[in-house]
Amino acid sequence: MNLKKYIVISFVTIVAVACSTSSKDEKVKPSKTELKAKIKEMEDSLVQLQADLTTTKQIPNLTHFELINRLLDYYHNYPEDPISAEYLDKVHMKYSGLNIYEQAVKYADTLLASYPAYKNRALVLESQGSSYDVFPEIRDTAKVRYYYKLLMKENPKMNREKINGIKERLQHLNLTFDQYIDFKMKTFSEK
Repeated sequence: MNLKKYIVISFVTIVAVACSTSSKDEKVKPSKTELKAKIKEMEDSLVQLQADLTTTKQIPNLTHFELINRLLDYYHNYPEDPISAEYLDKVHMKYSGLNIYEQAVKYADTLLASYPAYKNRALVLESQGSSYDVFPEIRDTAKVRYYYKLLMKENPKMNREKINGIKERLQHLNLTFDQYIDFKMKTFSEK
C-alpha cells in the first residue's frame, strides 16, 4: 500500500512540475489593448471610489497598489511605447500620494533616464527637487541642488519669478523646508 501511495504522489508531483514548467514557457505577452483596458478599468474604479468618498470614507491602499501594478505591467511589457513614460509618471505620483517617497523618486528617476524627451519632464524634475527637499525621510540637499539646477538649465524660458524662487531656495539649503518657510514668513512680515 505504501508503494502505491509513493507512486501516486510521485506521479502527481511530476505532472504538476511538468504542467507548471510548460505554462511558464508558453506565457503569452498581453496585448497593449488588453493592458490599457485593465488600467482604464482600475482608474475608473478609483474615480468612482473618490466620488463615493462620503460613503467609503477611505480608498483602500490595495486599490492604489493594483493600479500601480497594472501601470508597471504595461511599462515592463512595452518599454518602447511612449505611453509607458506617462504610466511611469502616474506610478511616481501614486507612490508620492501614498507617502512612499523612496519608490516615488525611484520611478521618477527611471522615467527621467529612460525617456529624456518626455513632455512633462520639467514637472518631474521639479517634483524630484521638491521631494528631496520637503520630505525628511529622503531629504538630500545634493539631489535638491542637482534637480533644481537641471530644471533651470533645461528650461531657460521658465518664469523669471520661479527661477528666482529656486535660486533663493538653493542659497538656503542649510535650512530644512519648514525652517525655510519660517524664514520666508519672517522676512515677509519684516517688510
